[in-house]
Amino acid sequence: MATLKNIAEKLGVSITTVSRVLNQDKTLSVSEELRRQIVESAAKMNYKTPRNRLNIRTKYRYKVAIINWYDVAEEMDDPYYIQIRRGIQKLALKRGIDTVLVYRDNGKFNISVYDLYDGIICIGKFSSAQVKSFKKVSKNLVFVDSSPAEDKHDSVIIDFNHAVKSVLRYLIKREYKTIGYIGGIEFISDNLNLGERRELVFRDYLFQKNMLNTKYIHVGIFTSESGYKLMKEALSKKDRAEVYVCANDSIALGALRAINEKGMHIPNDVGLVGFNDNPTSNYTSPPLTTIHVYTEFMGEQSLNSLIEIIEGRDIPVKKIVPTKLVIRETLK
Repeated sequence: MATLKNIAEKLGVSITTVSRVLNQDKTLSVSEELRRQIVESAAKMNYKTPRNRLNIRTKYRYKVAIINWYDVAEEMDDPYYIQIRRGIQKLALKRGIDTVLVYRDNGKFNISVYDLYDGIICIGKFSSAQVKSFKKVSKNLVFVDSSPAEDKHDSVIIDFNHAVKSVLRYLIKREYKTIGYIGGIEFISDNLNLGERRELVFRDYLFQKNMLNTKYIHVGIFTSESGYKLMKEALSKKDRAEVYVCANDSIALGALRAINEKGMHIPNDVGLVGFNDNPTSNYTSPPLTTIHVYTEFMGEQSLNSLIEIIEGRDIPVKKIVPTKLVIRETLK
């Protein structure tokens, strides 16, 4: 939300001139072209009169931007982030907090430095350049699902190390000898990708147990379509794993379809494990064994952290939310 000063600086005129034009002072002697520029700039920069600003502030306790590293279509493919966002918005409604959604659009986040936000919740992973741009909008930042500069910013994450190891310990206990992995690569931007945390823990743990076979690792992207293609690829080979751990439930749903199309039985012919415990995972055929992540709770905790920061806390806090292995019918 812009001020009179912002508009005046942009057009190279005085604050008084901008104020008089926006208050429709007909005694002011300026060209019609300048009047048009001032009015258009005020609209584009989301200028609000002091009275309107007061009305907004009295209706809502705070105004918070929720920045999602996915675009709208990608978010629909991955309920994990939808549920985090839902947790934020549900609690914000109870607390009288106005929220504004910002999605990635062609690699950019359209959030104006002229908008007045009390704080920002960033869902996903972001580059240092992106974080720097967000700080121009508000110094109060909280991250969910990543923890950049944890000595400066609050974050809410899960313990991937514990979650993946709990699955692998269970599979080894159930005497699975060959364990595969179907995952994806995470991209911060078009030319910057992350090493996927679940895969790193998977590789390290099985390597330590002398059970790692990289032939059973298949990596694409975090969608059901990718899971379907990668599982078809795995099943086309004579040498395949007895069970596959998937990086999320969307991938697992695609993999499950590929197994069914092959005419194979789950779990007797091949076992399957997901990650996140999406709402639909209990209704697949058979119901999917998966890691339950408390996604809405993660969203709630991020908003609680942001409120504390806005109200004066200046020591950053990193919250680690536990996970739980949910045993269903896709394992022996």
